[in-house]
Amino acid sequence: MTDIAIERVSFQLTPAAEKEVKKGHPWVFDKGIVKQNKEAQAGAFAVIYDKERKFVGLGLYDPDSPIRIRMLHRGKPVTIDSDWLKEKLSTSISARRKIFADERTTGFRLVNGENDGLPGIIADYYDKTLVIKFDSAIWLPYLDLLKGIFDELLKPECIILRLSRSIDVKKISPNIGDGAVLKGSAPKGAVIFRENGILFEAEPIHGQKTGFFLDQRDNRSKVEKYAKNRDVLNVFSYTGGFSIYAARGGASSVISLDLSEPALKAAKRNFELNKDDILIAECRHSTICMDAFEALGELARQKKRFGMVIVDPPSFARKQSDVQSAVSAYQKLTRLALGVLDDAGILVSASCSARVPSDMFFDAVLKAAAKAGRPLQVMQKTGHAADHPVGFPEGEYLKCMFSFVK
Repeated sequence: MTDIAIERVSFQLTPAAEKEVKKGHPWVFDKGIVKQNKEAQAGAFAVIYDKERKFVGLGLYDPDSPIRIRMLHRGKPVTIDSDWLKEKLSTSISARRKIFADERTTGFRLVNGENDGLPGIIADYYDKTLVIKFDSAIWLPYLDLLKGIFDELLKPECIILRLSRSIDVKKISPNIGDGAVLKGSAPKGAVIFRENGILFEAEPIHGQKTGFFLDQRDNRSKVEKYAKNRDVLNVFSYTGGFSIYAARGGASSVISLDLSEPALKAAKRNFELNKDDILIAECRHSTICMDAFEALGELARQKKRFGMVIVDPPSFARKQSDVQSAVSAYQKLTRLALGVLDDAGILVSASCSARVPSDMFFDAVLKAAAKAGRPLQVMQKTGHAADHPVGFPEGEYLKCMFSFVK
């Protein structure tokens, strides 16, 4: 991309920030910058030197984010151009093709941002629809280049752009917005794809993330293995991913609980998509549209009991100051979930809050259970699916624990 770089900016970092870059951390925060030779727009090449003016690394600059530089390379100087970008994308895509070699799964992550050496870029594939999501404005100047490379490597029928809410797109590119269709026609309704043989719909233009929560694929499969003959409650169900896996696993009944009526309608449609599967068709599926905390309390008052309770809430900690309140929320949810869990039931507890470390989350759940008088025995602790690799501490956001009451 140096052949099309919009501009270059030189930086010197604090000793601590420079050390982190050399160790491989992909971010440089604003407080880590000591010197900057000029101001620049998002996407400018940030060239980092040490105090002896020796090359440290190269990244892309974002003047509007606390993460000022997202690193592309460190160590010896290299030429970062369109060929470099194509090679990076090709490597990432090839790795996924090895994981998903058959047609049982046609929805998966192709690029996982910093963890694939492409900071700020997420790319998810739903059958023949590609959704590119930018977490930073640094890639907007290179959008046409990215589109062309993805088109050459994948030949998708449709390419859709999603943008993080933190991006002031009007300031940078007034003709591009969240949900823009870069190739093909906008989907008429949802996009249908397969996951382990189950059909799901994704809403790539208006849905959460890129349209579906692909990261929980492996944990959904584990729910399927434990669901036989159980009455299952799926809390924060969204469009029913865990619900359908539980049904295919032989659950006696499944309740999808969510505050979003559109999400619950999508869950019903997902069940309808899979009506040819006998186990899914025969499972009694119902929905509850209600706040999760209130609903769990009400179900307990009704003395409802379930053989499996799945609790997979949205992120409770969007900033560091939210961590303690997030921990309290996880503990409250644990107590409420245990209030409707059978003695022989299984509790599935998940968190997608990157700022809450795995140990802190698991400890919060276990302590809440013990305090409630229903201590848990851990069966398994899990993390990200294989197409969501983790390459640095902050990239490890997803954690999940399967447990039962001792």
